[in-house]
Amino acid sequence: MQSYVEDCKLLNEQRNVILLGIKKGKEQFQSIRDLLPEFTTRTFAPRMQYDCVNTHVENEVQRNSHLQLKIFKRRAGFHPYLVIQDMVRNIFILVSKLPKSKYIYEPSGYRGDFASSNISRLMGMGASFDQFEDTTIQSSLPLGTVYQPFGVIVSYDGDSDTVYEGALYPDQSDWIYKDEITDSIVSNTEEIVRLPSYQVSDIETPLKSSVSDSDIVVKLKDDTSSS
Repeated sequence: MQSYVEDCKLLNEQRNVILLGIKKGKEQFQSIRDLLPEFTTRTFAPRMQYDCVNTHVENEVQRNSHLQLKIFKRRAGFHPYLVIQDMVRNIFILVSKLPKSKYIYEPSGYRGDFASSNISRLMGMGASFDQFEDTTIQSSLPLGTVYQPFGVIVSYDGDSDTVYEGALYPDQSDWIYKDEITDSIVSNTEEIVRLPSYQVSDIETPLKSSVSDSDIVVKLKDDTSSS
């Protein structure tokens, strides 16, 4: 199964862009918090950090349009969240806070929705059903791997630099995979190489060299008429 899971993980540059957004968001939150006075209760802090991270993740994704990632803004009750879709591989990415001391999230409706077809996707790619015999699998139509979405969660800790990437089983009882990606960002993230974007006006179209009348040779039909 591992080889199929590897094909559903984030690509290196996708991972770097999301990590950069998390890093910038947490830095902005810290700079804002340093300017505020001390309060008896600080209920604003977790929400503000979440908002800062989401804003910078969205900005970084939009700056790197060549990655074919699309941002959707969704809401579960009073909880707003971002969904990033890999338009090429049909992979959906959530960026969410998870304390380093916690192994897994509490089950929730919206995370369950994004995990509901994870096993179906892997089985459609060729993974054996026997590997999931102890797991509750939500039945789905055999639409093929292209049409079965796969949900990935990037989890960051609010108080440290720790970041994980993983995917949940449909029943949210465990992780299909969970990798620490804290140190996987490129050494200088600001220097991510971007593919050039060309405008039609930038493309030089060589014109065929002009031909003068004197260069045109016209072969006349032989005169076969009798004199």
